[in-house]
Amino acid sequence: MASVNGTRHLSVQDKCGPLSGPVTITRSTMVVGEIAVGAVGCEGDISTQHLWVMEFLKRPIEMTFSEGILNWRSGPETLNFKNE
Repeated sequence: MASVNGTRHLSVQDKCGPLSGPVTITRSTMVVGEIAVGAVGCEGDISTQHLWVMEFLKRPIEMTFSEGILNWRSGPETLNFKNE
């Protein structure tokens, strides 16, 4: 997450390429606006993962923090981030 010209932006890098978009956060909900996709160079299972990440980011993301773990829930899916 970074500030670009006063607007929050989320950047994600997976094995296929970069994804980024403007972000709004209201209380504990993050919404990613129009997602820009960088050059994609993958196929097979990795490409399936890239599409999953895009779909995850397209839905509102509920954020919680508990016991040092940041949890993002988007639809039926959850990502957990632990700082080590």
